[in-house]
Amino acid sequence: MTWPVTLLLDPTLYSLSCVQRAIYSLADRLVIQLKTSDGEWCIEALPAPQDCISLQPSPDVARALLLQQLNDFALRERIQQETVGLRELLVKAALNGCVR
Repeated sequence: MTWPVTLLLDPTLYSLSCVQRAIYSLADRLVIQLKTSDGEWCIEALPAPQDCISLQPSPDVARALLLQQLNDFALRERIQQETVGLRELLVKAALNGCVR
């Protein structure tokens, strides 16, 4: 694999927020551009300038890092969506305890 690393992502699997968080989390290691192409997210990544980091990742490592972060943030987003009712219940119970 060579630079730049390009990933095409289905927006039904990865929200814009998820993609942006993944990009930001790797900003110290990769310079990443996000575009849309034919209804897909298109991520193009290059290594960050040498003065920012001591060792630049290989293209394969960069691809793996991107996928790892994307999946991590997608899972966090899914957990947040699925536990919204539980969080509201906990807040309500905590506030009821404060009022007494």
